[in-house]
Amino acid sequence: MINNEYNSHKQSRHPGFTIGRKWYLSFTVVAIILSILNIIFASGQSIGLALFLASFNRLTGVYFVLFFCSLSFTIVFSIMSLWFGYKQQITPFMRSSRWIKYMVLVGVFDAANGFLIVFSSHGTRVPPALTAILVQSIIPFTFILSKFLLPKKYHWRHILSVFVVLLGVTFSLIPTFKRIHDGTSKTELKDGWYWPFIFILGCIPAALMNIVQEKLQVKYTQQARENQEPITRFSVMYFQAVESTFQFGTIALCFALDLVPRFGTSNDIHTFWTSFSNGFRCFFNDKSLSGGRCNVAGGTGILFIVSYLGTYITGTFLTDHVSANWLSILSSISPLIATSFWFIFPSINKWAEVGKMDNWDIGFSLGALPIILIGMYFYRRGGTDRKTEEEDNCFMDELPVELFW
Repeated sequence: MINNEYNSHKQSRHPGFTIGRKWYLSFTVVAIILSILNIIFASGQSIGLALFLASFNRLTGVYFVLFFCSLSFTIVFSIMSLWFGYKQQITPFMRSSRWIKYMVLVGVFDAANGFLIVFSSHGTRVPPALTAILVQSIIPFTFILSKFLLPKKYHWRHILSVFVVLLGVTFSLIPTFKRIHDGTSKTELKDGWYWPFIFILGCIPAALMNIVQEKLQVKYTQQARENQEPITRFSVMYFQAVESTFQFGTIALCFALDLVPRFGTSNDIHTFWTSFSNGFRCFFNDKSLSGGRCNVAGGTGILFIVSYLGTYITGTFLTDHVSANWLSILSSISPLIATSFWFIFPSINKWAEVGKMDNWDIGFSLGALPIILIGMYFYRRGGTDRKTEEEDNCFMDELPVELFW
């Protein structure tokens, strides 16, 4: 009982946020809004990727999508960070070399997640019926790895929340399990038995990138207070600009992975270059290129890129002020929204070749939502999961934090 009251007390001590040092917003309101936006953007990211890939209609491969999108993220985040630097919200202490190693790790993990997940997501490697199940492994991976890599102290409600959330996820997948049992959903591993394991392996760097991100943010805040820095929270835009640069560099340097037999999608360098150049030509709607749906490639690509940017901006905020574990729990909701989208718009579903969704899918997805929300409630009632200087009453901010930094 004492532990419950202590956790609730710690959670309530966050002083909230200001905008322009004038308008005050409570922590709870901002956290709820950013969590909802993260779910919406993550859903848009999932839907946008399917539409983006379908726009090329096999004119290009998955490597181009990884390369082009990571390049776009780097450019956009870099421009935004220049603005925040101009506004003097990226301090010399943030630019210190001591933080670079964390951003390098996040960038490499981000690239590894892209290669392993995207390359294994083809229907002949890991069918969509199995993808929907395996992707949820990021939740236990994040909680387990956080315990070892971050100073975490879990309340029994945190543990209960994981089981409740996974119960909700399992409930939403009952139609999928039924189709697998009935043989009406394809689960053949045409390209090799090992691809589901590669997919699961890809969830590990996804968990690690959020954990390392949180580690940087916690350490920076602690040291910034010790040094009496004017800004005690690491810049979201600067972090994403540097992380995306290393992600792009890793993807660009590892282009040969697309040529690896039984892993990549290109048989030789000529095929690779043709696929790669077709991607750029189709995105910019080259009229001389035939066989694709290039007239919509630009729009679907922008949808995916904007959704990705929103997901990472809100996610970086949440790992800073809440935790990586909370972010992993939020990831369980976006597949439910994506399922609802494909059900509501069957013509778009058919166009993108996602797979048939029926009343059972939407019914169980909607039924899973309150279960997952109950799990999220238990998680927040458990208080903070961080075991740091906050136990000495030093971690939380004494004054409201500027929301846009």
